[in-house]
Amino acid sequence: IIETSYRNVPHDLFSVHLGDQVIGYVSATIYTAIQHFIEQDDQSIHYIHCANQKIILDKVTPHLLSIELRILAQHLRDVHLLNGWRDEEFSWIDEHGHDRFRVERTFFRAFGLHSRAIHINGFTTQNKLWLARRSHRKHIDPNLLDNVTAGGISANETLLQCAVRELREEAGIGQELTHLLNPIGSIDVRRGLVDSSLHHETLYTFDLELPLSFQPKNQDLE
Repeated sequence: IIETSYRNVPHDLFSVHLGDQVIGYVSATIYTAIQHFIEQDDQSIHYIHCANQKIILDKVTPHLLSIELRILAQHLRDVHLLNGWRDEEFSWIDEHGHDRFRVERTFFRAFGLHSRAIHINGFTTQNKLWLARRSHRKHIDPNLLDNVTAGGISANETLLQCAVRELREEAGIGQELTHLLNPIGSIDVRRGLVDSSLHHETLYTFDLELPLSFQPKNQDLE
């Protein structure tokens, strides 16, 4: 599974550029919707362009670009091309570690943008591994098995802050155990989904040894 986790981009997607750098991909349906929206809207969109089957984002300040991407995300939501709206923003981080823009997390998948998440392996000294089952309502991998805790890193969160929050929300694990978190590494994943969106993510992995008497208990119904 790990060896095949980073797959080629489906050939029928259109590229998204930040300046001259390719940062994502969209379906033909979303490209057309964006093109029509930009052509009709001459007031609010100045830094997002459609040309030659490409979407081009100008390299303006993160604040200005984020404003326009939020407008675009809301439009795609209004025309039912963004599903699973979360009222939570992700940051797109460039190769220098800078936050170049932030926008609703469901927009990241629709645009094939690189996001970040934490995944935590919860285990015991008796070689038992705790697994969670994802809610049937999840857009990605519904009803399948998962780590004891896994979740996307929101804008303004560090890896550790996200790990502590997700442990509390998804497994009922508090501060008395989170200090035992051991960072292990990361895995890059990229794959097309059935709705023609592209899931592109880096999973930052941690190990956490849990007491034999402890039983994780989900708190957020995910």
